[in-house]
Amino acid sequence: MNTLLIQIVAAVAIFLAGSAAGIKWHAGQDAIAAQAAAKAREKDIDDQRKAGDKAAFRQADRLATINNQLGDARGKIARLSGRECLSADTVGLLNSIGADPVRTTASEPAGTPAAAAADQGLRFATDSDTADAIAICRAKYTGVSGQLNEILDLEERRHPPAKE
Repeated sequence: MNTLLIQIVAAVAIFLAGSAAGIKWHAGQDAIAAQAAAKAREKDIDDQRKAGDKAAFRQADRLATINNQLGDARGKIARLSGRECLSADTVGLLNSIGADPVRTTASEPAGTPAAAAADQGLRFATDSDTADAIAICRAKYTGVSGQLNEILDLEERRHPPAKE
């Protein structure tokens, strides 16, 4: 009976030692996996930061190029004839597009927007005025569209589309 009791105690001791070793090994594997995940997150953050820096430099170069082109365009605009090409009504209409309406209190009647007011002394726009406005508009559009494309590229890298 003593040997049977010793064998049972030894078996239980071996089982408990094996269970403890297994739990310790499993905890070690969990710690290794957590460290690997932390390193992967750090690498992902670093990659995103580097991609953002590259995008910012590309955008700054693009904006410098656009500003140079705008300066060149303004030099050419300065050499235009200055002849009348748009009437005051057309200028007022174009200036009022996208402008915020005149804000008034409830007790006051709404006035005519400043760009569309006829008594402002604006009779016409010259070809140089028109070309300057168009050049500025195109430069700003190109700058904003470049920024939008860079943002979309960064977001696509950060959240790649799901593979089907």
